[in-house]
Amino acid sequence: MSPQEKIPAILPGFFLSLSMQFVNPFFLIALTALAIPVLIHLFNFRKYKKVYFTNVHFLQEIQQETKKQSQLRQLLILLARMLAVAALVMAFAQPYLPSLKQQKKVTGQRAVSIYLDNSFSMEAIATEGKLTDLSKTKALEIASAYNQSDLFQLVTNDFEARHQRFVSQEEFRKLVEEVQLSASPKSISEVINRQNDLLESNLKMNRDAYLISDFQKNTASLLQARPDSTVSWFLVPLTAEKKDNLYIDTVFFLSPVHQPAQPVSLRVRIHNASGESLEKIPVKLTINFVQKALASFSVAANSTTEVTLPFTENLSGIQYGQVEIVDYPIVYDDKFFFSYFVLPSIPVLSINEKGDNSYLNALFGNDSTIRFTNSQVKQLDYSNLFSNALLILNSPEEISSGLAQELNRYVRTGGNLIIFPPVKGKTDSYNALLSLLNLPGYSEIDTAKHRIAWLNVESTIYNDVFEKNGNGRVVLPENIDLPMVQKHYKLSQGIRSGEEVLLKLQNDHPFLISAPVDNGKVYLFAAPADDAWTMFPKHLIFVPTLYKIALLSNPAHPLYYNTGENATIEIPADSVSETNLYKLKKLGSGYEIIPEIRKFGTNISLLTHDQIRDDGFYAVSRGAKPVAGLAFNFNRKESDLSCFSINDLEKQIGRLKVNDIRILKEKKSSLTREIHDIKQGTPLWKFFILLALVFIACEIALIRLLK
Repeated sequence: MSPQEKIPAILPGFFLSLSMQFVNPFFLIALTALAIPVLIHLFNFRKYKKVYFTNVHFLQEIQQETKKQSQLRQLLILLARMLAVAALVMAFAQPYLPSLKQQKKVTGQRAVSIYLDNSFSMEAIATEGKLTDLSKTKALEIASAYNQSDLFQLVTNDFEARHQRFVSQEEFRKLVEEVQLSASPKSISEVINRQNDLLESNLKMNRDAYLISDFQKNTASLLQARPDSTVSWFLVPLTAEKKDNLYIDTVFFLSPVHQPAQPVSLRVRIHNASGESLEKIPVKLTINFVQKALASFSVAANSTTEVTLPFTENLSGIQYGQVEIVDYPIVYDDKFFFSYFVLPSIPVLSINEKGDNSYLNALFGNDSTIRFTNSQVKQLDYSNLFSNALLILNSPEEISSGLAQELNRYVRTGGNLIIFPPVKGKTDSYNALLSLLNLPGYSEIDTAKHRIAWLNVESTIYNDVFEKNGNGRVVLPENIDLPMVQKHYKLSQGIRSGEEVLLKLQNDHPFLISAPVDNGKVYLFAAPADDAWTMFPKHLIFVPTLYKIALLSNPAHPLYYNTGENATIEIPADSVSETNLYKLKKLGSGYEIIPEIRKFGTNISLLTHDQIRDDGFYAVSRGAKPVAGLAFNFNRKESDLSCFSINDLEKQIGRLKVNDIRILKEKKSSLTREIHDIKQGTPLWKFFILLALVFIACEIALIRLLK
């Protein structure tokens, strides 16, 4: 309570003593000491005697004192002595005045839960030092405001098991000193729910809860919180002196296709969360710990920019990449890790009726990027399907139910499938497969000739096939020569959500659609790759269409994951039946975990269960064999240092249905005294000490000056 708030509280309480309460009321027994100055006064009282004198002698040497004047002087001295003793007794009884901010009078042991924000944003600098150090000091000051018999419980963003129990004041101090920065940011509602749950075990105690944080806007909104109304809540906001930060938000490739010894461009998104424009800031890219690109960028205040870093792919295999900038004092988000895999060749299998398709052989047969094989449908090895990135169903007359089930499982677990319909018009088995995939089936044959009239240049298949104009858009010539289609199958249903038309005929029928099916994708043609049906296989557009589909079939995995989350990691299919052999190890350190492993058919998923706390590169291995490379980054929630002001927090508190919640504003004095004031009201012992000194001074003045 500020002095301005104390003055109006003290004066009414002083004159209305009924509202005054005492910390040590037994000291009031000492008021019996008021009899001491009375006794002294009575023993010192003497009668006046008549003294005869000549007028001249005593008029020159002394002043006359009447009997009434002497009595008045003695009574004033007596009153000053009694008031001085009474004021001293009152001071030792420690009176206080209940105020509007005071909690209700409670006795007995207290349970105190203290949340210490140890997120990365607490690295920011305040006038007294780093917020993380200041928060520890505040936590210790809060604990000092309570009795030794009270119990304390620490909450951090890690939600550690050892912090679930209530401990003594001394043990709490040790726990606070051990707190380190955490890569697991929690919202304030999650923290309050945590404190609610932990305080429920102490329902018979008086319960207080404190939240020490910078109250970032990204994580600290109180509107979703549900604080327990039977708990006294205190917010301790900390304010950084400077809230500027420059950080790498994300990275992505402009093209998802990766081939050995081929140029590629990485896009880096950088955010400037400050009020100043920045110029010529260097950014560095390393691949497999070798520098590949160096650039500089400028970014306006409170805005985002993207930097393109071109480089040439290394040889095939696991690639570990890192982008780095330099910024202070928030440094955890200045590095960004990513990883990906470059296949030496993409395995493609064509499933034929009898003979091979000459057009497919000519396209893929001699390409070192594609490992192309053919198989007759009746001689197909089902166990070999999942080792291919792309399957081409090249118009076999019939699809058995067993093959349909395997193709459905292959697609849904991440495979890619091209379907060319049958030449002889037997579509029942095809429609059974399409029904499993939840895709439109083939209906009757349209024998009217139509030219392909429209091409989706915005799709990933064609977006880099044609030249772009000055605005970065592809504009096809009006008289472009697209292939003729002599006849085609109609689809039994229209295009549904998620499905994309890539090629369209003059009659507005789709000729080629792409449709995502769970983790995989299906490309559905309206006509077989046969000269009697269409000129598409002989046209130039056939080459980029099939080739780009094959390149995009290269298994794509996330470039990175976030630490502190239960990441689900899909790894390449493995023929080994044992699933307890996989380990996750951080490169360059001895840290290693055994993740939970789930196997669905040939698909294998690893679940980290919040065990990854450090950013960097991690290798997935089965035994001594590396299977995949992963990159983990700290969550960027903490990177924007915008925080709620005191007024913002007060407005949010006003909207909560909890009365006993208040803000402890930052002051030069310690929190210990402020909490004492809140617990005990406005203390008056200093006021009575001052009164005692005043009355003693009055007594001295009466004795010395009033003769």
